[in-house]
Amino acid sequence: TNMRLGKIPLVIGMPVLVSQNFDVDGGIVNGSTGILRKVRYSLNDEKQRVLRSCIVEISQSSGEALPNLSPQQIPIIEDSVEL
Repeated sequence: TNMRLGKIPLVIGMPVLVSQNFDVDGGIVNGSTGILRKVRYSLNDEKQRVLRSCIVEISQSSGEALPNLSPQQIPIIEDSVEL
């Protein structure tokens, strides 16, 4: 979100909404919906979990599958934002 909540709970199986055009040709556009399938964390210096990547399954997507993923599974990697 533009408000940068800081911490949001992530639960496997939760619905996800794409809020910007990511891959128009592949069908991953603003308004696409998906399901959170996997989450990967690391620990920071304070031993807090920090999100590094996740896998979202978007049934409307059409594109070549990445290795070890189904065609509808999309990797999302961390984004650094300065507040």
